[in-house]
Amino acid sequence: MAIDLERLFRLRAAVGRFGEMDRAGWWNTQGVLGARGAAVYKRGLPETHFFARGRVVTAVAADRSRTVYPAGGVATLWSLPPAPERSLSFRERSWATNGSREGWADFESTLISPPDDLTAWLSDLGLVDPDIAEEAAGLATEPGGKGVAIAAPVTDRTIQLLALGHGRGAPKDLVVPFVPD
Repeated sequence: MAIDLERLFRLRAAVGRFGEMDRAGWWNTQGVLGARGAAVYKRGLPETHFFARGRVVTAVAADRSRTVYPAGGVATLWSLPPAPERSLSFRERSWATNGSREGWADFESTLISPPDDLTAWLSDLGLVDPDIAEEAAGLATEPGGKGVAIAAPVTDRTIQLLALGHGRGAPKDLVVPFVPD
């Protein structure tokens, strides 16, 4: 099954914004995907700042997730197998260089001030299917409370569950959803 790369990028951006220090406090970025980040990054990258900020938060979230849940060989929302990562990288480049910046502005503005409920927000943004959001409500954390296993393989459905699984965490308490090898 093909992965919806636009949905993947948007889910990373939304969960990334939700987890920043000025919101849930899961990783050490502060407003990079909010208004402050836009103002700072726009100066040096006027056309591509949104995609650059998305990559920064993705890298920081990936590192923090590996620190909290250091199991090797797992896929997370932030670190997928090489094929989808490569495809997403090419697609991001295309979005950034083909003049479609205006098409992303509305989505970018929704990231400025996320609400307190990640699952409801992702649903309101239309980034997760309702049946998958229901399924995510039953996800259980592993012993130790730091990970949530999602059944393989990595598909569009799995990616939605990886994003929704972050909702099992709490402010300042990251839970890492993952797909085992």
